[in-house]
Amino acid sequence: GSQSQSQSHWTSYNPDTMAPGARYGLCISAVVPRPIGILTTICPNTGVVNCAPYSYTGLSTHDPPIVTHGLCLSRGVKKDTLRNIEATGEWVFNVLEVSYLEQANQTSAPMPPEMSEIDEANLETLPCEIIQPPRLRKARVSMECKLVHKYEVKNDNDVHSTTIVMGRVVRFHIHNSVLQDGRSEDKPLVELEKLQP
Repeated sequence: GSQSQSQSHWTSYNPDTMAPGARYGLCISAVVPRPIGILTTICPNTGVVNCAPYSYTGLSTHDPPIVTHGLCLSRGVKKDTLRNIEATGEWVFNVLEVSYLEQANQTSAPMPPEMSEIDEANLETLPCEIIQPPRLRKARVSMECKLVHKYEVKNDNDVHSTTIVMGRVVRFHIHNSVLQDGRSEDKPLVELEKLQP
């Protein structure tokens, strides 16, 4: 009948039986548009600023404002961003325009922890108000974040694969060029067309 006919328009996939690469591809293509968070952190021992793009990124609530990032381990090893967040509890969630994402992509090349991706990719920074890590000057929107919770994800082999961090936004920095015109000062909005022309 009509039920079996309509079912033929759908294909169902069990993520548990997919190869990791195929599962990754389906995940990142199914949730779109996917915001990319460029996270800046600071190493408490060396003071080196780390900057890296993360695509498992989103806003989870507004009361209070909480952002969430999934920080995948690389072959079981924590990357600098996660190590720095665990050590300091602080990071900046920078939102970059599309044109600058290419520049930010340079920061995803592996570098020794004592080298700053900021210098390598020629990204200028500005100081934050509440937290130690700096924000990116090129980012039209930056959010100063303080860690409120982290959750260590284990895969089916009981291997730690990802740490999900939740951060409370303690400051928003919005470039005037992307603020919506005609809004009162106490009700600001970011205009998507200005952010991603």
